[in-house]
Amino acid sequence: MRRRIFWIIVGVPLALITIAAGTAAALPTTRHIASALWNMPDRLPALPENSQVHFERGAEDYAREVAALLPAAIARIEAAQGRPFAHPVIVGVYATPDAYMAANVIGSMQPVGVAPFGRVVLSPILGAQQRRRLPAILTHEMSHAHLQSWISAYAYIRLPNWFKEGLAVMVSGGGGAEFVSEVEARAAIERGEHVAINDTGSIFNLSEIRFEREPPGTRSRQIVTAYRQAAMFVAWLHASDAPGFARMMDAILSGHSFVQAVDAGYHQDARSLWQNFASTGASRK
Repeated sequence: MRRRIFWIIVGVPLALITIAAGTAAALPTTRHIASALWNMPDRLPALPENSQVHFERGAEDYAREVAALLPAAIARIEAAQGRPFAHPVIVGVYATPDAYMAANVIGSMQPVGVAPFGRVVLSPILGAQQRRRLPAILTHEMSHAHLQSWISAYAYIRLPNWFKEGLAVMVSGGGGAEFVSEVEARAAIERGEHVAINDTGSIFNLSEIRFEREPPGTRSRQIVTAYRQAAMFVAWLHASDAPGFARMMDAILSGHSFVQAVDAGYHQDARSLWQNFASTGASRK
């Protein structure tokens, strides 16, 4: 109860900021934030063999599968992101859509995994129809939770969305971007249909990756294209200068701004690095 009260104290100001934005979606968004704060997975029973994994009744087998996958996901993230988790991350596994939507801060079944308030919340779909995606999506969301275990909520929000999602897709081996190939994403970049490389995130846009020019197709395909392009860029940053990537990650996890972290790692700004990445791809043709 004490922990839930703490997160309500943290989360309510975020909700009030959302209301102050004056958007048409402000009230639903506030309701979803309040619902997620009240229904954090901490309240669910935990597996006896792994207290990190909490589950809705009926999802016991799903929870055990997640527990079996968790050590590999943690090891992969810690190796790529340069530090151990600052503390164990609670993972919530759900059996019913209603319980999942109440806890996922979006109020929708559309995302199959989210990481609100430093917890990982997994859809019942990953325990059934999309089980093959579970290892990658678990790792993707744990990447987000790893960042949140080290830095404040404000510092996390201020990281650009393309970086957070690109890092998570890269670390997870494609989780969240499975339906768009690197070839397709590269072709879109060469047509000028690529993600916008901004330096900061915003409380008014907690998840969307914006484009310089949107590619054609459905909104869901555009989102996946953005994830894939962002992951390709982050992977290029890692491959082109591994020590620089390590310096950048250390600065981010120490609470420095993204601009400061990129400069510490590469002595360039992110847009210049993107231009190098984009031209490298074009020169291979």
